Amino acid sequence: MRSVDAKKDFGIKNSTNKGVNIMKKTTLILTVIGLIIIGCENQEDSYADRESELLSLLDDDDALGLEGLDDGDAVDDEYTADSLESAGKINLGKVMEVFHPDSGYIYKFGRKITSKTKTITYTHGDDFSIANITWTISGDFICGVIDTATADTNKTEKPFTSEFHRMVRFVEGNVTDWRGRRWRVDAFTMGTGSTDDIVAVTKLEYFTMNSENTWEPGFVITSDEAETRWIQRDSIPTFYKGDSVKIEVSVTNNSDPVFDYKSGEGIVMHYGRHRYYKARRKMHDDGIGPDAGENDNTFTKIWRIHGPGYYVFQPRPYRVFRAFFDVMDFGTLFDTEEDVHTAFWGLPYKVIRE
Repeated sequence: MRSVDAKKDFGIKNSTNKGVNIMKKTTLILTVIGLIIIGCENQEDSYADRESELLSLLDDDDALGLEGLDDGDAVDDEYTADSLESAGKINLGKVMEVFHPDSGYIYKFGRKITSKTKTITYTHGDDFSIANITWTISGDFICGVIDTATADTNKTEKPFTSEFHRMVRFVEGNVTDWRGRRWRVDAFTMGTGSTDDIVAVTKLEYFTMNSENTWEPGFVITSDEAETRWIQRDSIPTFYKGDSVKIEVSVTNNSDPVFDYKSGEGIVMHYGRHRYYKARRKMHDDGIGPDAGENDNTFTKIWRIHGPGYYVFQPRPYRVFRAFFDVMDFGTLFDTEEDVHTAFWGLPYKVIRE
């Protein structure tokens, strides 16, 4: 049956009643909008609680973060800041092999990080979350040039800003940890950073020794998949103390002209936990020993795995560390007028005590 408005049918107009009708409609609309807003606020509050838990997971995870990339000052191209086995001994600047670009000078260099800013954008699902993380890193690239004849030292500091990117995926578990957190880190992408697009890492590969004493390919990742391939948190590269690992890192250099020294760039590998508990080793592109081709932009390093380190009361059977593969254009090192051109990849690893 059709509803009839007698006043309308008989031509009766009442401005007061019309206002009442309008008010009723408006109230209904505002009520609906209010319910939507309350629902969004509740959802945002729920995600805020989740994001607070996810942030604590990021801060606590030894596999993530940037500690260990900083050198603190200009140091020898290879140095050990700690034995990685015992706490408290600091030997910053221990000479392993001095880098001589020509016959008359010794170069020391290092990255000193003065500020780090982290920006996180989250994507949430019912039982997963993804954190898109960008670090903005600022500091100085420090180069010390020592004249071996006069012992004079000239130190240059070049400001730099780098961005470092990584995605981390979280999943919800059925059991809470000792802090009452139900979420856990499930996987992450390779960490990739650079100051610009002059130099870039294109491939990273680990080789381990098999029972026939030959190198066997293991972990490998290319630049095409570095920012999209998920690396399971429980399946990061894992080694035993004393293992030998061959590492190959391939790079490109877009500078024109390339600095006329060797292949135009160099790579150092940082590994450990932080500036006072790490080592830095250079990689080689000289075609000697395990390196297949001279100046072919594929750098090689035979890495003997350190132990997981001791605690005061008892040793831990394993520990997670961070490795960074850091390429720089030689103009950065040898030309005081050149800007800083670097790129680096970060990959965590686990060491197990025998």
